[in-house]
Amino acid sequence: MNSSIFLTQIYLRHMSELRAFLSKRVGCREVAAELTQETFIRIMHYQTGETLQNARAMLYRIAGNLAIDYHRLQIRQPAHRAIDELPLHDLPVSDALNPERIVYARQILKQLCTIIEGLPPQCHRAFILHKFDGLSHDEIASQLRITRNAVEKLLIRALVRLRQILA
Repeated sequence: MNSSIFLTQIYLRHMSELRAFLSKRVGCREVAAELTQETFIRIMHYQTGETLQNARAMLYRIAGNLAIDYHRLQIRQPAHRAIDELPLHDLPVSDALNPERIVYARQILKQLCTIIEGLPPQCHRAFILHKFDGLSHDEIASQLRITRNAVEKLLIRALVRLRQILA
């Protein structure tokens, strides 16, 4: 079975229950939605030609670990601060002046832009609204006049397409 078809099937079969599971774990529907997407992104990396024996168990294992990581991050960094508020010794080290990294980053950015522009129109709009405009699934559904479930299907389709091209 094609890995993107397999992923789409397990997404449609388990997405709602996984999001409910994560929502109970983290106490926030929006964080749960993001962690659900991250779970499916991570399960993509486990597929190496053969299908997973128990995809549902793997999904819950990944989701549970992501919830734990989320709580650990909240303990370590309870309040978010802007980068210009950080003391000088806490600023991230950057190799942005490395010419090789700049060229590579520009190539990847160009490739991503091409992929995103090539998405079907509705899928493109949903992806842009979510990833670039920061709208929630409910807000996108309202704006595009589709169901929340349809928004999630469009977003996973976009992520699968990005994975196919960049893998």
